[in-house]
Amino acid sequence: TRLLQRPSFQRLPPANLQALFQRLATITVAAGDTVIRQGEAGDYFYVIVEGRCRIAHLGASTQPLNLAEFGPGDCFGEEALIAGLPRNASATMLTAGKLKRLARSDFEELLNEPLLVRLDRATAQAQVDAGVAHWLDVRLPTEFEAGHLAGSLNLPLKLLRLKASTLDRQRLQICVCDTGRRAAVAAFLLAQRGISAAVLAGGLRGS
Repeated sequence: TRLLQRPSFQRLPPANLQALFQRLATITVAAGDTVIRQGEAGDYFYVIVEGRCRIAHLGASTQPLNLAEFGPGDCFGEEALIAGLPRNASATMLTAGKLKRLARSDFEELLNEPLLVRLDRATAQAQVDAGVAHWLDVRLPTEFEAGHLAGSLNLPLKLLRLKASTLDRQRLQICVCDTGRRAAVAAFLLAQRGISAAVLAGGLRGS
């Protein structure tokens, strides 16, 4: 029920929803269990049924940086699957609980691809010029400062979950990065929050 209330799941074709719920597997977890470990390859997308977990990143400091805390109905683990990169944070259970998980191939086929809207440069620019869309650059500030599309808003991917509510819901968010990988993650996260989003096909390098 919680999943069906999410805007992203409401946009899926009925056949995808049926297959998705059939392929979601249930796992039981204990407090302190590490569900996702930073640096490992992405294998599953997770939905919390019961319990709470903490997402933390271990950087140069020995003290992990807490990025988010999730509870029932929340999803995590999509970034590594979409971007094709190692996990950039760990997910540890704060309480005992139950999770649903979806294998990478099923996630790509049933959930990510149906939601992903790619626009070529000319089409995207036309929508920006018409005032119905704008550029959302999800690269790091240093990358953004080295060069960006005119009128772009810079909101790094790692801050997107925290700042998504500040975005203009009346306009399409055309997510931009160098290759399109981070932009695809951003578009998925925005779709989960009911914000219209698309990806600049090929990224800045390919456009």
